Amino acid sequence: MVSGRSGKSTIGEELAASLRIPFYDGDDLHPKSNVDKMSAGHPLNDEDRLPWLKLIRAHGEADARRAWEEGAGRDPEAERAAGKLGRPAVVITCSALKKWYRDILRGDAEVAADAPPKLHTIFVYCKGSEELLKSRIAARVGHFMKPNMLASQLATLEDPSAEPGVVVVDIAASKEEVAERALSGTRAVVKELDAAGL
Repeated sequence: MVSGRSGKSTIGEELAASLRIPFYDGDDLHPKSNVDKMSAGHPLNDEDRLPWLKLIRAHGEADARRAWEEGAGRDPEAERAAGKLGRPAVVITCSALKKWYRDILRGDAEVAADAPPKLHTIFVYCKGSEELLKSRIAARVGHFMKPNMLASQLATLEDPSAEPGVVVVDIAASKEEVAERALSGTRAVVKELDAAGL
């Protein structure tokens, strides 16, 4: 899960390409009502986001399940040697501003009782200054996120840096550097999960 406020899609696409796994932009999963609301310059509330977050998790679960079934009998070590993670995976972008949202995306049993076991969610948090974020949002063409909505997102943000399974990348670096840090950080978290038998 690539989260943060800007640069998600670019980094998500790079990460998915490097790992040779599917990529989905969470913005494409928003219901029309959410898109209409944001297009009109109004920020979403928790009630708007909840079904969308559950849909993102369900989408990731379905894709990982399909990959698991298709990959039955494959050697995880050989897959790692080929540059893959050695486990079913998918990259999905989502702002995931609050811990509560991230818990839904993690499939936390207290939040989502039907979460399947052993499907771990790793977050790549794209972190940047307010000035950098403003300039990037202003430069985007045709996106429903309006520059005036950044203040609302920054006010909502609960920084995930200290949470387990979170890779923090500073988006002030070059696209290539950010993508490389996201990739190496993701591989490190997967290695920890593998070592723990998770």
